[in-house]
Amino acid sequence: MNLFGIDVKVIFLLRNDDILAYAWHYSNDKAMTHMERIKEFHGIEGEVKVDGDLERWLEERVREVVIDGKRFSLPDFGYRYREAYEEIARIPKGETRTYSEIARRAGIKYKDLLVALMRNPFQILIPCHRLVTKKGTLMGFYPLGKDVKRRLLEIEK
Repeated sequence: MNLFGIDVKVIFLLRNDDILAYAWHYSNDKAMTHMERIKEFHGIEGEVKVDGDLERWLEERVREVVIDGKRFSLPDFGYRYREAYEEIARIPKGETRTYSEIARRAGIKYKDLLVALMRNPFQILIPCHRLVTKKGTLMGFYPLGKDVKRRLLEIEK
């Protein structure tokens, strides 16, 4: 999949044709490892699939969030730290919030938020790229890196 000029490998997790998560990385093996961590963290089971139609679905959703500023809604599933993901989804396009602010609003510990971000089942759709440190600097963006985070923020401005 081409993500704003960056080639990534994407793996989807489906249950009854519903997309419960996706994972991406620069290689298939690392994308699969990331998916396994997401599944374990959230207690999700389902069919793991690589599919061009699903990639097109994802490309459309990413454009809606990053370009159009549309808010993504998580599927009806008991994701761990769902409150944090919902707080992040409320951050408007072109704006940022601090990690500590989101942790406080979601009622979770800062360190738990960081782990939840590494296991974000809908990265970019739940726009964790809009999170910055208290000093306003960029931190992390697992698994794609800070350069991708910076690029997404530049596109949104």
